[in-house]
Amino acid sequence: MSRVLNIGSLNIDYVYQVPHFLRGGETLAAYRRAVHIGGKGLNQSVALARAGLKVSHAGMVGSDGGFLKAFLANEGVDTSLVKVLENEPSGHTFIQVIPEAENAILYYPGTNVRLTRSFVKEVIEGFCQGDALLVQNETSAVRDAIELGLEKGMRVILNPSPFDRQAPLYPLNRLSALVLNETEAEGLLAMEKAEKTLEEQLAMVEELGRRYPDTVLLVTLGSRGVAVKQPGFAVEHLPAFRVHAVDTTGAGDTFTGYAVRALMRAWKLEEQGIAAERRHAVLMEGLKFAAMAAAMSVTKAGSAESIPTFDDVDTAILSL
Repeated sequence: MSRVLNIGSLNIDYVYQVPHFLRGGETLAAYRRAVHIGGKGLNQSVALARAGLKVSHAGMVGSDGGFLKAFLANEGVDTSLVKVLENEPSGHTFIQVIPEAENAILYYPGTNVRLTRSFVKEVIEGFCQGDALLVQNETSAVRDAIELGLEKGMRVILNPSPFDRQAPLYPLNRLSALVLNETEAEGLLAMEKAEKTLEEQLAMVEELGRRYPDTVLLVTLGSRGVAVKQPGFAVEHLPAFRVHAVDTTGAGDTFTGYAVRALMRAWKLEEQGIAAERRHAVLMEGLKFAAMAAAMSVTKAGSAESIPTFDDVDTAILSL
């Protein structure tokens, strides 16, 4: 199977359970604190590995982040491309979680913004045409990663999160896939954020498909599930699996990791000359596993720790 290179962030997450989100000028006592491993990049590498893919992670940590690298290695992720900067703090977050399982996150990027074009070029050297490159928007050198990955002939997948003004300026029309949420889709279309019906959400994804006609679009819609736009096919909707949510942190990263598995299976069939209808069916079936994995992840606290294994997801799917 082709390999996945994930150039992504690695964070230390400080999570506080609070009765409500902190307001301006307020001092609020948390009633529980925990320290977790995190970062969108790290979470997605864990999801990729637990989905059964061969994955290498590239990124940077400080001397305080050695346990992040060790955790990834224990998950079976190749960490030889994770560089340690002794005199820099690792990226870290302060996360507030309220009883309704919603969260608010304060992020300090630390070593995650020390990635350079030369670093990216060096780590991509060991990969080949047809390998997958996954990138988020939580590090520096994102454009460099996309451009160098495309030059190498890799299947480039972008999760433009957290969204910023730079995201629409990336060469998105050359990507193999975009995995994003509703807010990020609105940002790419320069739309005002507003409550939408499901029909309006699907119409938004259709419009995104007209803008990026050669890119697979996977747009998560929270409790409504995910909208899928594959080149040559109409927008399809996959409903979310209903569960009791404890902590939604990392659900999107879980979906992304498992979605990459579905994409790579479909692309493998493309390389074998299999008909588009069959490839589409394989992708949609794989995305059901991604949706189930995301649903299972919110039933547990933490981000990377809550990501289920493929066997657990498979068992849950079979029990439906």
